[in-house]
Amino acid sequence: MAIPGYDRQRFAAQLNAVVSPAQPIHSIEHLFGRTSELDRIEKALFAPGRHVFIYGDRGVGKSSLAATAANLYQSSDADYIDVSCSPDATFSGVIANVAFQALNASRLTRTQTRDTAGVRLRYLNLERASETSLQDLYTEIHNLIDAVEVLREVAAIHSQSPIVVVDEFDRMASAQERAKFADLLKHLGDKRIPLKFIFTGIAKTLDELLGAHQSAIRQLETIELPKLNWNARWNILLDAARAFSINVDRNLYVRVAAVSDGYPYYVHLITEKILWRVFEDPQETDAITWEHYHAALQDAIHSISAELKRPYEMAIMQRSGDYEEVLWSTADSEWLQRYLKDMYSSYLYIMRQGTKTPLDYEKYSSRIRNLRKPACGSILVSENKQGLYSYREKMLRGYVRMQAEAHGIELIGEQSAPSEKQVMRVPARASSGYFQSTIPPGVHFDRQRKHDGKE
Repeated sequence: MAIPGYDRQRFAAQLNAVVSPAQPIHSIEHLFGRTSELDRIEKALFAPGRHVFIYGDRGVGKSSLAATAANLYQSSDADYIDVSCSPDATFSGVIANVAFQALNASRLTRTQTRDTAGVRLRYLNLERASETSLQDLYTEIHNLIDAVEVLREVAAIHSQSPIVVVDEFDRMASAQERAKFADLLKHLGDKRIPLKFIFTGIAKTLDELLGAHQSAIRQLETIELPKLNWNARWNILLDAARAFSINVDRNLYVRVAAVSDGYPYYVHLITEKILWRVFEDPQETDAITWEHYHAALQDAIHSISAELKRPYEMAIMQRSGDYEEVLWSTADSEWLQRYLKDMYSSYLYIMRQGTKTPLDYEKYSSRIRNLRKPACGSILVSENKQGLYSYREKMLRGYVRMQAEAHGIELIGEQSAPSEKQVMRVPARASSGYFQSTIPPGVHFDRQRKHDGKE
């Protein structure tokens, strides 16, 4: 094997300790680019009655940030409580799940809090904990007051500093059930119950998840999580390579940072596939090669879920047979919103790399409009300005970029300047800065765009 001193099992164990494409990260040493967010969460959790809501696009690392923050806050006498939502999840069901996990924790650790808490346990009978089921607890929670009292007992029996992560809150289909949590947080603060919550959810605004419940504002530190900055992207790869004493060429780790589109999931997945390629190389090496990278990119594309592949495949399977290059051109920028003429400029560059005749502007525009339709995967949406488009599912951009790269088309990572119709401004929200270039000093690509529809 290419990495001396490692058999397959030992390599896999070490690799899974430093990259995690399938599960949230739980340790701060492997969570890159989230220092400021962790600091905000820590300060919020120190405040009595304060909780945290992390929201943003899919794939930006909300679950990893929540898990890491919960691990840092949770006292060592128990694990933090972790609840995931589903479309049929309800307010009472989530609270019952929290209580059931707390009972399991007390059953295993037999903490002394039950003797010193000074609370009369009505719902969580520790003497009969082994006989209590999740359904038993669910039937005890009839209203908000019941939920508050159950959580008071959870705080008493679970640990010194208990915290609950409610992950994928957006998957709870009922807006009415989600709204109940706003009132719950207010009551927890009013009753001085020392139990903390961290929620995560996919959304553009917090109103999409909780509704316009002003009563929850004082109880929540809201964190809109942006995509990873460039340093964090390539540090994931560098950190993993360092664990095996493997060198990485600067141009290569910049390409990984660019093609990942700032999504931790893609960086971890590509890094995992790269290091497997290095390990399985019949020649011993102390460096990642471009051959490793390109083979790993194909491996990563094959591993990505069907949910992300399906829209792409629907688009390129159109009878005209000319949609793939059009699709690549839509992802040739870091700007989340792009004008049609700028995408056409990207398209002309892409077509010059092959032998096909490019579409004229009118036909290209027709293909772009079709990418909004269900028959073509509903990939794009029109924005509020004529000729301005963005991706319906932001994470799909990264998959499109990976496909282009796998076909030998190197898309740029960021625009060097905004379009003439775009106005530079300071964004009010962390991830709304689609006109803000985040390219770090010293990173250059082999071309720059003009914005008149030509190269």
